[in-house]
Amino acid sequence: MTAPVRVGPSPSGGGPTVFPDLEELVADIGDRIRAERQHRGWTQAELSTRAGVPEKCVGLTERGIGTLPIVRLAQLCAGLGVSLGHLLSDDWQMPDRKVKRSLLTPRQAQVLVESRSGLPLSGIGKRVGIPTQAVGARLSEAYRLLGVSHLPHGRRREAAIRAAVEQGLLPPTLMDDAA
Repeated sequence: MTAPVRVGPSPSGGGPTVFPDLEELVADIGDRIRAERQHRGWTQAELSTRAGVPEKCVGLTERGIGTLPIVRLAQLCAGLGVSLGHLLSDDWQMPDRKVKRSLLTPRQAQVLVESRSGLPLSGIGKRVGIPTQAVGARLSEAYRLLGVSHLPHGRRREAAIRAAVEQGLLPPTLMDDAA
């Protein structure tokens, strides 16, 4: 079977050019998105939330089914924290699948995010609906898991947020808010 041929001169002025197999292109992009997601240890639901797209669209895109609007592709790249140019580049390489992931419980992540408000532990506790002592315990455990417990008291919160974002445990937009 031969590839479809686009009628008309090529950009270089020669004969007709071969039109790319768009189904293969969409499937390749889907494979790249899946590889980037798995490298971060995320589920399709996590990428969906981070990218602001329905979970069904993540699954369809990864399987190369249907069309892939540029806006959807840009949203997925933003959710992954990679540039569109990098994902489509000939230099892109399949990342290793992340084997181990430091897990924060949902409550630890919630307390860590709320800690950015600068509120005292009692204020954070009121916001998330747990006692002050529990807030301190959740933060201490999160600091330990993220490897920042050795830092001075005043620098732990931001360092923990940064580490959690880098490990894919919190959305990258938290770092944008810090700027």
